[in-house]
Amino acid sequence: MFGKSEPHLEDFRERAASHRVIPVSRTLLADGLTAIGLFETLCTDRAGTFLLESAEAGRSWSRYSFVGVRAAAMLTEQGGQARWLGKVPVGLPTTGDAWSVLRDSVTILNSSSNSNGPDGPDSPESHGQHNDSGPRFTSGFVGCLAYDAVRLFEKLPDDNPSEVDIPDLAFLLATDLAVLDHFRGTVTLIAAAINFDATDERVDEAWHDAMSRLDAMQTALANPVGVNVSRAASVPTAGTGRTRSHTTNDEYREAVDRAQKYIREGDAFQIVLSQRYSTPITARALDVYRVLRSSNPSPYMYLIRIPRESTEDGGGQMSDISVFDVVGSSPEALVTVEDRQCTVHPIAGTRQRGRDAQEDRALALDLLADHKERAEHVMLVDLARNDLGRVCEPGSVDVTEFMEIERYSHVMHIVSSVIGRLKEDSSALDALRATFPAGTLSGAPKVRAMEIIDELEPDRRGLYGGVVGYVDFRGNLDMAIAIRTAVIQDGVAHVQAGAGIVADSDPEAEAQECVNKAGAVLAALDVAQSLAPVDAPGEGAGD
Repeated sequence: MFGKSEPHLEDFRERAASHRVIPVSRTLLADGLTAIGLFETLCTDRAGTFLLESAEAGRSWSRYSFVGVRAAAMLTEQGGQARWLGKVPVGLPTTGDAWSVLRDSVTILNSSSNSNGPDGPDSPESHGQHNDSGPRFTSGFVGCLAYDAVRLFEKLPDDNPSEVDIPDLAFLLATDLAVLDHFRGTVTLIAAAINFDATDERVDEAWHDAMSRLDAMQTALANPVGVNVSRAASVPTAGTGRTRSHTTNDEYREAVDRAQKYIREGDAFQIVLSQRYSTPITARALDVYRVLRSSNPSPYMYLIRIPRESTEDGGGQMSDISVFDVVGSSPEALVTVEDRQCTVHPIAGTRQRGRDAQEDRALALDLLADHKERAEHVMLVDLARNDLGRVCEPGSVDVTEFMEIERYSHVMHIVSSVIGRLKEDSSALDALRATFPAGTLSGAPKVRAMEIIDELEPDRRGLYGGVVGYVDFRGNLDMAIAIRTAVIQDGVAHVQAGAGIVADSDPEAEAQECVNKAGAVLAALDVAQSLAPVDAPGEGAGD
């Protein structure tokens, strides 16, 4: 019941005989907490923390909010080679290319992870497709893979400058979590007990350390930090003020013309060309997230504070001072893997939202009747089927949802769903590699489209078109495509959006599509800049 910690030491010792990672949990009644308040209380402005949430498109919020309170270590890369920061469990690979090190580390910890028993948050029963008795994620790696990480898998040109200086791979080894259950009104505190030395002598120490971390989180919750009730001093239009595009209208139109020439010559069927927008920002990343979750709730909401290396000792420690923030509300998963079932949701076809319900319905019908949009969508559904076919059992790949409309705050999209069952010799990360990057962000065929993108876009893409999400220690994975996302670094927020170019594309319409797609995040950045605590009546609250 409330306040009880599981597993007990004796049970823990039994499980530790064959497992190195065992989540230790404690559930508390917390019907007065919000996800934002929980993050403020447990994370403050510390690096290596995160907040993951989900809302159905235009509808209700999902049951759980996941707050990453602390990470023991982070796997990143330098020149494509793996680099660990923090405390790394003995036995995990420390050298080699970053992708291989991530894959092997997950394999090692997957084979040495454990459930908490039938009632614990990590029980297998709690993760079945038809059972929602517990949170899906309790321990694992959380982070991001930049679009440019594709060069770890494919030989592609790499001649463009990198204006946004972030690694191609950054995954936190999440050890302390707080999972808010909105349905039950509880918070489950989870400390992943890791036997860092893989020795029998450290088993009890790992359990006691996990209990101490649970106690520390509970103590913090005894003195919760309040979240200001806020108002916007002004409501600016998205992209106004000091926001600048890295590509002029003429440059983008010229790139579209050149892409269409490649398409007419048979090099590609579609090429996704993007534009980056940058704006100075002093607002906290959490305030940007607060605005975004209110104005544009989406299936994938995330705030991740990713540390750089500490400059104080140069010894591979994570800095709490030097960070970059990833804040997003992505509508689209690249791939999810749960109980070995893979799912891809192609999204292609876009219209701006209508001014009223009647216009909105008319725009949706127009979108579904648009020959270009339908052809583009069918092509990407076929691409998803082919990608999953590389790692799924023959005959298991199926289209379960086809050309439905999903609505968001600024735009609507055509969506489909493609599923398949992983082969016995394939892992969740194999599914990620097979589908990465999304065809909706590159074009088709993928490799040739990416070569053309490298030629026509002025900068490396960075996170845009990559993924944000988690891979857990039971073989599951959930990765959102990094769109509708801001990377905040050194006082500047970067937002990127693209449009799928085909033979009969209108350059002006494609340029406007980029603006429409970036609009929700640019607006959230502007509003966050102007947030202020509400005044008492008579002190300016009516402004």
